[in-house]
Amino acid sequence: MNRKNRIVAKLPEFAKSSSVRRLLLRLQGAEAVRAQRLWTDLILNYQHIHEKDLEQRKSKEKSPRDYLGNTPGQTAWSRQVWDREYSELREGFLCYVRLSGDYVEGIYPVSISRDLYAVAPLSLLPPSLRPSTSLSQLSPADRVFGWVNQRGKGAYKGNVRIGPVTCITPREQAIEYFGTPGLPLAILGQPKPQQARFYVAASQTGEAQANGLTKEDAGYSPGKGLRGRKVFPHHNGLPEGHWNEATKDRTQQASNRHFQEYRRPQLHGQEQRDNQNRSIQGWVRSGTEFTFDIHVTNLSKVELGALLWLLSLPENHYHRFGGGKPLGFGSVRLEIISANMHLHDGKGWKEFYSTLDDVTPALADRHALVQAYQEAVRLSYGKSTSFEQVSFIAAWLKMATGHADTLPTHYPRARQQGQGGPVPPHPEGLAYEWFVANDRTGHKSGPQVSLPDLEADTGLPMLDAR
Repeated sequence: MNRKNRIVAKLPEFAKSSSVRRLLLRLQGAEAVRAQRLWTDLILNYQHIHEKDLEQRKSKEKSPRDYLGNTPGQTAWSRQVWDREYSELREGFLCYVRLSGDYVEGIYPVSISRDLYAVAPLSLLPPSLRPSTSLSQLSPADRVFGWVNQRGKGAYKGNVRIGPVTCITPREQAIEYFGTPGLPLAILGQPKPQQARFYVAASQTGEAQANGLTKEDAGYSPGKGLRGRKVFPHHNGLPEGHWNEATKDRTQQASNRHFQEYRRPQLHGQEQRDNQNRSIQGWVRSGTEFTFDIHVTNLSKVELGALLWLLSLPENHYHRFGGGKPLGFGSVRLEIISANMHLHDGKGWKEFYSTLDDVTPALADRHALVQAYQEAVRLSYGKSTSFEQVSFIAAWLKMATGHADTLPTHYPRARQQGQGGPVPPHPEGLAYEWFVANDRTGHKSGPQVSLPDLEADTGLPMLDAR
């Protein structure tokens, strides 16, 4: 019962006996407010993670209470998943309480419930890395590419404009068509921040947590940090013909340790097309070339130097653009066409506008601008550190080149019983099996490994499904 910051929990009638007839819990004031907050936060989290599932049922004119089958996701949903009014703990609600003495550690709608971590992920992010809320807080990226305040009014237009994109490769060579119904792509996963071993850092500096921690110890807790942006390295070392005959199912055949990751495997000889994946009717072939203009204004030396560095990477360094990066899509090589570059700094423009002569402003020193950026980064991380050794630069370069030993890049997956050698994608997906095996406790417990720092990554272990 909850009235005016007062909660009294009683045994339900069916649980009473002649030997047990007493109040279990009485909370008032701040403790009652805190307990209500525990309940509300948990129920809202339940409903947030099931939003997509509920939308799918609604689109099919099915109720969350409908029983559609005995497989996960098809059974009727519990009330805490779909009932908006359930977010406020009220009289008559059945709930379960975890106590430490008389202190309420948690209130749950079911006996085996999901639980929330001690702190929210945002609290582990240093203020300097949080989204800007005013013009005075803009980061270099905000100034270069633009910014919109997520908490009220305010926006910044940015100082980079991308001109029209032109494909210079003949169309018949640039595009490969698959026709209808198209090529079924493999299922793309969604970010799962609840996998704290992959998202939580050991400290505010962002380094990976140690292996062997319990699930609770590896979770979101005070004093830790966040790992940063998740990336999929360039798929280095793909075998010859990897992208050829894409419609043919070769997903279970290894070639130089690599599999046809981009295609969804057939199941019992039949193609799989459903709401978990997408099919495409064509793609841009590897090696296709495009040109486009980049216009910049009012950038500082460091900001412009960073942009120039990103556009002047050494050979075999690739940016990752667009969707499908876990499947190998989106590796793009960017190069500046020096003959077409017109780069002028403030000094050059000042001289240009101070004369009526028909002259062109002096070109800015491109290499000096890049050095200004690299020096600013290096000094921020210690004078004895080289630019390439700065942690986030080293990780970014590893992403851009891929693994030097051609280690395959794909979602973690578990080895099925009887399998040996390289493990192919499972026709039924089952990506969760690796995470279950990793977190397993008790007899034959899992290794409980965390996602390693990318610059020193040698790959995650292949675990056995149970």
